[in-house]
Amino acid sequence: MKITRISVFAVELPTKGGAYRRPWGLSPAAYDSTIVKIETDAGVFGLGEVCPIGTHYMRGWAGAVRSGVPLIAKALIGEDPFQVERLNRAWDARFRDDQYVKAPLDMALWDIIGRASDRPVSEMLGGRYAEAAPLYRSVHVFDENGFSPDAISERCRHYRAEGYRHFQLKVGGEPDEDIAMIAAACSELRAGERVIADANCGWTMSSAIRVAQAVRDLPVVIEQPCRTLEECIAVRPHCGGPVKLDESMETIQDVLRAFHAGAVDIVCIKVGRVGGLTKARRMRDLCLDLGLTVCADDVWGSEIVSSSLAHFAQSTDPKHLINTTDLTDYVTVRTADGFPGRDGGEMTASTAPGLGLNLRLDALGAPIAVVD
Repeated sequence: MKITRISVFAVELPTKGGAYRRPWGLSPAAYDSTIVKIETDAGVFGLGEVCPIGTHYMRGWAGAVRSGVPLIAKALIGEDPFQVERLNRAWDARFRDDQYVKAPLDMALWDIIGRASDRPVSEMLGGRYAEAAPLYRSVHVFDENGFSPDAISERCRHYRAEGYRHFQLKVGGEPDEDIAMIAAACSELRAGERVIADANCGWTMSSAIRVAQAVRDLPVVIEQPCRTLEECIAVRPHCGGPVKLDESMETIQDVLRAFHAGAVDIVCIKVGRVGGLTKARRMRDLCLDLGLTVCADDVWGSEIVSSSLAHFAQSTDPKHLINTTDLTDYVTVRTADGFPGRDGGEMTASTAPGLGLNLRLDALGAPIAVVD
């Protein structure tokens, strides 16, 4: 089997309900996603997607993906898609850094491997566990809700009614306000529920320490309190509960540094940020061997990204998996059919071959680039 054609599509993903309010302002009302389709001479194809959500969250943006993917794609024509590890090494040598550019291509290769083997991707990633994966839900409030403890409590109750049991707060603003938000969410907790306070690198060290000490006795996970890993290492001793690192976890080397510094209990592995399912699997397996817990996550996206997360989560030992996410629950555009979606606060991967998807070309239109 050889790769014969690679097509690149652009799609805008509007958020449900419009822009969300966060402590540092409103998020955009839509994000720009890139979808890749890899075709082979055997008639088997694979799909991949990445949505780095602009320049304000992580490295890169959609324009860079669309410029970089065709450069890598030229080197993939004529290659065997089953050689996914070798191809990862090869494009890393040709195209240093910018791992997010490689993510949709890697995802599509795993989709091809699964389809050609008549197996779901979860089985290709190390074995499929029977348990459904628990979902977290970002507790966004809309502009009209205001940003207050009462609004946070109301949103937690709303998402509980939808079946969620893990609530992620977007904090990282003024410490006293964040302390009140965390306390309000924790006061809503029932048995088996979790609160994760995600600062998204927003606190200074002094603010992070202030918040961590104020909520030390509350059942809350502190996520990515500061921008750099060095800052997070310094803040960790002030936290009473588990610490989850997200933005600073880009490579296996980052995981090792954080682990040896005693700075992390939960590692958020964002498939798009680390470069695709191949590198995500490597990072996941290292975390499990170190005794760490992982969150199977990604930045943004539609059915393709969410399907990859479902398979990634389903192949992770539930003992070490805190949760995952269904990003289709945040956007209004459907790009593919076949994604099972969530069932209340849980998600199960498709048992169909590959990712189990068929592209909705009516939602994408013509490709913006074709390499053959």
